[in-house]
Amino acid sequence: MTHSLFSEILLQELKKYRDKKILAAFSGGKDSLAMLDFINKNKNIFNINIGACYINHGLRETAKRDEIFCQKYCEKHNIDFYTYNISKELEQDKNGGIESAARKYRYKYLMKILEKYNYDYIFTAHTYSDDIESFFVDLYTGVSLFTLGGIMYQNNKIIRPMLQITTEMVNDYLEENHLEPVFDETNNDIKYVRNRIRHKLIPVLYGCGSEFEKSIIKLQKESRMFNDYLYKKVSHVIIRQDNMVILKRYSFMELEYIEKEYLLGKMISLYCRVSKNILHETISFLNNNDSKRLDLPNGYVIEQSYNTIKIFNKDKVDDFCFNKTFDMPLLKTDDFQIDFLNELKDKQFVIRNRRNGDRLGNKKIKDLFINKQIELFERDRAVIIEENGIIIWVEYISKNNNIKFKRFGI
Repeated sequence: MTHSLFSEILLQELKKYRDKKILAAFSGGKDSLAMLDFINKNKNIFNINIGACYINHGLRETAKRDEIFCQKYCEKHNIDFYTYNISKELEQDKNGGIESAARKYRYKYLMKILEKYNYDYIFTAHTYSDDIESFFVDLYTGVSLFTLGGIMYQNNKIIRPMLQITTEMVNDYLEENHLEPVFDETNNDIKYVRNRIRHKLIPVLYGCGSEFEKSIIKLQKESRMFNDYLYKKVSHVIIRQDNMVILKRYSFMELEYIEKEYLLGKMISLYCRVSKNILHETISFLNNNDSKRLDLPNGYVIEQSYNTIKIFNKDKVDDFCFNKTFDMPLLKTDDFQIDFLNELKDKQFVIRNRRNGDRLGNKKIKDLFINKQIELFERDRAVIIEENGIIIWVEYISKNNNIKFKRFGI
């Protein structure tokens, strides 16, 4: 493979992002270094504004060395540089394996930087070789036919422009441009599934010839076709699929088993890696009629309630508590706003969500919610106003002309 082919492919990609502001995920490794170097050298052709971000996982002693390398490279080439250390998040996250957690927080903070500094897209340096590896990783961890479509070129604001570029092309580019990348020692640690695939399986396959690549590409293409077909069959069940998923519960229950498996796999994969075990456990869970929740990896849950099935992060139903003081006629949070009118302006209140045993008058708030068929998600987020230990107002239940309540979008 030649440097000219590397250049040809990436130039065609950059044409699509003329006049855009691009944030490159930059580890200092060979793939991300080649990508960033090439984009920076050709940015003026397409009027591209390029920045770079290093996410420090804190999982090895040399991580700081790599961060300094990335920073110095960007300073030398006048590239805006950002960095974030996610070691504390990884240490505290108990919801799945380290690889899954690292991926979650890495993209979380890349998106934060994109939003804060008004970038249009995030570029990652996943290559054709990574795509081949991912196929076998998916096989190893247990997936369905419709999830073998390979690494997505685009996922919302995340773009992978190097999916037609091989490791050999990257190596040629680095050699011709005299670039010395850093090396992540964990890439040799075979305790990670991807490394076992990379160092033990892939070399054996290539030792027998590269014909298997064509079979993988063909299967990935068929998987994408199957995916598109199934999506058309189940899309009527989806109410929303952004920062949380909402499905029509009774429409979901009418689907065939393979359609249920496909839809759940597609929705759960928005937030975490999906295995066959997760899918089977989730479908079994949804066969029960109770309003309840099931834990998923990465701090997410799936909830079944009266009319919907929801997938969301647990922090959306975290406990909250605010105090309204005498001189506070308005309380505003990220989720809701309360205007206190007339005699309520100058009173003190506690504003919180519900607790076990809460009562409004002589009735349990839980029973009031059930009678009104308020979904579990809304119950746990419902605002309660308490005065001197007595609940005087409950969202979805109470009416009071002196309390003007407004809830913002989720």
